[in-house]
Amino acid sequence: MRLLRKFRRAGVGLKEVFWAELSIKIEILIGFLVLGAAYYFKLPKLEFLMALGMVFMVIILEALNTILEAVIDLAEPRYHEIVRRLKDALAALVLLAVLLAAVVGLVIFWPYLNK
Repeated sequence: MRLLRKFRRAGVGLKEVFWAELSIKIEILIGFLVLGAAYYFKLPKLEFLMALGMVFMVIILEALNTILEAVIDLAEPRYHEIVRRLKDALAALVLLAVLLAAVVGLVIFWPYLNK
């Protein structure tokens, strides 16, 4: 029972984080499109796993960004230069992950799109 309760709480947490921001909804949609393309092109297992890993990496970092921004707002609700710098740095981490995912996606999908 205790384990089931933990899974249930984790599910609630996923729901809270995944639907908190528009950006994460967009990233989930793009992730489904990428995985749909991977299925359509019948990617080899390794390439499929790389695409899946990139999708999850971006979503996980966006979720972490959302969580940490909420913690920062809780700790310092007023505008402060340090708060701005922290939030900008968190956004930069997500941007770097998105850029990496885009490069990996281009490397994986280019041969299939360039036929």
